Amino acid sequence: MIDVTTWTVHATREPADTFLTAMDRRWRDGLASPSTACAWGQCRLHALVLLHLDRAVHKRRLRTRYFAAGACDADSHGFTPMSDLIPGDMYGPECLEVTHTGDASPLAAAIAAAKDDRHLLATAVITEAQFVAIDTFDDHSGALLRPGSHGAVVPFVYAASEETEDDAWEREDLLRANGYSTYTVDASAMGDDPVAVHRNLAALMEDVLDEIAHLKADAEAHVAPHGALWPLIVVRAPDTWDPTPRGAADAPGVDAATTEPSGSSHG
Repeated sequence: MIDVTTWTVHATREPADTFLTAMDRRWRDGLASPSTACAWGQCRLHALVLLHLDRAVHKRRLRTRYFAAGACDADSHGFTPMSDLIPGDMYGPECLEVTHTGDASPLAAAIAAAKDDRHLLATAVITEAQFVAIDTFDDHSGALLRPGSHGAVVPFVYAASEETEDDAWEREDLLRANGYSTYTVDASAMGDDPVAVHRNLAALMEDVLDEIAHLKADAEAHVAPHGALWPLIVVRAPDTWDPTPRGAADAPGVDAATTEPSGSSHG
């Protein structure tokens, strides 16, 4: 039996433009002055995922763990983004829970953790090439997770913004065959209209967590379809957003990620 009250559909939707603008500033400021060498603090895509997943899980009170490849020497990863953006929050500041997997797949580790803890929401950011790697492809399958007895995983897959439509359809078929329904957000317009990108991603996160809640509720009611698909988010972005581990000299911290947001007048 699962505690379905842990996984609930939420009535309120995406935040106002004023809050989205504050989120954008929080994202850019964090990239400009990262507090840790961890990918979740200094890489564009990881930091964006952290920001939006934290916003969506905060109001649902879901316990979340973030998985990243490589290693990090930091003793602490600090507080969650919402700890900064919601002053006076009744829950107080909450520590960020991060696990580094070294050379192992962060998505495979996230799935394994969710299997061990039915109340956990785990996430990882990988590329399509990493997803289909022959040594770990089977360990990335959504079919490994059962809605009625396991936690949940929300994977984020990077896709180059210049990819062809055929490339996108091939990936869609591959991911569906491996147990996922895909949601896509295009972050390539971040330099022109950042608030619009944040708005789209915020709405998408609401749909994703609501879908997980429905999967859990159906499992509890014993009406879950065989081979239920878990949501997975594809983020289309420029090649500078590629989350493949690189040297410190390649770490983002300037140019498009730290320029003044053109949407700062919203709200």
